[in-house]
Amino acid sequence: MGPRLSADERRVEILRAAERLFAEKGFHGATTRDLADAAGVSEALIFKYFPTKERLYADMQAYACQHCEDERAHWKSLPPSTTTLAILVHRLMTYTAQPPVELAEARTTGNRLMLHSLLSCGTFARLTLAILSESVVDTLARNVMAAAESGDCDAPPASLEDARLRAWTAVHAALMTKVSSLPERPVVDYGCDAGTLVRSMARFCLRGLGLSEAAIARTYQPDVLAVLES
Repeated sequence: MGPRLSADERRVEILRAAERLFAEKGFHGATTRDLADAAGVSEALIFKYFPTKERLYADMQAYACQHCEDERAHWKSLPPSTTTLAILVHRLMTYTAQPPVELAEARTTGNRLMLHSLLSCGTFARLTLAILSESVVDTLARNVMAAAESGDCDAPPASLEDARLRAWTAVHAALMTKVSSLPERPVVDYGCDAGTLVRSMARFCLRGLGLSEAAIARTYQPDVLAVLES
């Protein structure tokens, strides 16, 4: 028998099990009996920590969104510029098509939760996209505006709202690419390796965000970024 878990540790274990099960079955498909079995505890203990299934789901959502807090904070701390924009778009596409091993499972689980949410009440999807809006989308938009002010856009945004709309299209492209790879056998054969896909998506999105070809050629150096990330 392993060491006895503290109350906080037990709560986290239940949340982890709930995250996996809700990702597999969705909110309505997972019963409290299923959740207890997945966590290796009794239903009574589930309700001791989470009075209702809805409360467990809400706390699971908050827990599921924690793993990227440091990365989001780092994004927001970078000085807005064309170079920063190129780096952030590359990172966004890398996390989508070629996530680090330590984040791959969490991202797959998160995307499955997103799909189940979109097919039901949309609660988890709204929470996730609200976080993306406040961090990723806003950060990308500020960097698009900085690039435009530097003369690096041949199709500059008309306003910050326009820049945010463009940023959302980049995020949607990243999310959809991830969704298509959720099955064990991806539903789309891109005919290239993950690294090539990342570079192609990044260049496409940088162009869509408004950057000129010259600015992309000058600031987007995927080989250098790959070395820095390794």
